[in-house]
Amino acid sequence: MIKIECRVGYNFGLSLPEVKRDIMKTTVKLLLLFLIVASLIAIQSCKEKTDDPFTGNTYLISATREVTMTESNVQTMISTFATAYPEINSIYDDIKNGIIVYSVKYNTTFEGEDIVASGLVVIPDEVGSYPVISFQNGTNTVYSNAPSVNPLNTLYQMVECIASEGYVVVIPDYIGFGASKDIFHPYLHKESTVKSIVDMLYSVKEFDEDVAKDATFLNEYYLLGYSQGGWATLALLDALENDYSSDFAVKGCCCGAGPYDISYFNSYVLGLTTYPMPSFLAYIAKAYSDHGFFTNPLSDLFQSSYIASIDNDFDGMHSTTQINEALTTSISTLFKADYISGYASDSKFQSVRDALSANSIEAWNSSVPLLFTHGTDDVYVPPVISVNMHNAMISAGTSSTTCTYLTISGKDHPGAIVPSCIAGINLFNSLKK
Repeated sequence: MIKIECRVGYNFGLSLPEVKRDIMKTTVKLLLLFLIVASLIAIQSCKEKTDDPFTGNTYLISATREVTMTESNVQTMISTFATAYPEINSIYDDIKNGIIVYSVKYNTTFEGEDIVASGLVVIPDEVGSYPVISFQNGTNTVYSNAPSVNPLNTLYQMVECIASEGYVVVIPDYIGFGASKDIFHPYLHKESTVKSIVDMLYSVKEFDEDVAKDATFLNEYYLLGYSQGGWATLALLDALENDYSSDFAVKGCCCGAGPYDISYFNSYVLGLTTYPMPSFLAYIAKAYSDHGFFTNPLSDLFQSSYIASIDNDFDGMHSTTQINEALTTSISTLFKADYISGYASDSKFQSVRDALSANSIEAWNSSVPLLFTHGTDDVYVPPVISVNMHNAMISAGTSSTTCTYLTISGKDHPGAIVPSCIAGINLFNSLKK
């Protein structure tokens, strides 16, 4: 039995990636534009619930139609985005049709236990054969901002619109959000991140058979992500190319501003006087400690006055901005002195070093066209991490012709999100053609 709930509403696109107040200038113009054109963009949101579960499936449990957009809707939205981000104009001419956005639930595992995870699948509304883009989003601490919970989030909408160019777009929630929000998000944990995304891609193969019956999903995959998502995307490429190549043929990949070498990232930050995103450091430590990825208690790393905030504020209700405000940007005030001085060599912190090393990404000889991007003014994730990763891939045997690095001049971490994603889409379109 299928249950359908339909409503027509206006999308104001007011949910933006978490950024500090002093860099909100880059998004104010976009917000104003949405308020101006809100009366012009009517998006039909229809909830169509499939049978739950699908019989005979290994992965896909259910699919719910969340949003439909006509080709005209997509064109208007892309034109609006382009007013603030002119680089988006490069993809306007490739818009071909409307899109349908589904939330899905699927089976995966975490720490040896069967769990249900979720995400979004976006398909063109025309009959055809389409390659798949898997988009991995950046750091999120708020349950209501998970892709399947908030498909009208501005960033997700930009990515969803890419389906109108002839792609199936997949956006995982990650474990710890959506259907699996009862599990604390294993932030920057490589094995569980890759496993959950791979299982979602398997569920998309079943989605093709059970839901998108007028569309054929090709065995052609493109991978795209930024920040945490850039790290997740590179880890995913490694897995798909080296462990799952018989099931997934990856045609292109773009990784933006990811903390690929988490060990280096940690050492780099500990060497600073101040760091503007202490929530990133606390998130890593909280996840690794809670899940036993390292054995040190948080009190070995952080000053006692911040332990309660770290324990309590990652509750799915506090944004990174709120968490930052409860911590401090001063490294010597946030961390204990013996951790700052002894992290790299003291046996007391061996499990921390081992965990960060295990979840860093090692270079390999890749045959997939691979683009790294990074903003020159990024003070959240230092550009040198991307430069080092690019160079390491070349040193491991990857061709410098297919593995390239794009410097996004004058952009900080939030400011480089859109340029990075557009560079990736342009790469994919060129490879597809």
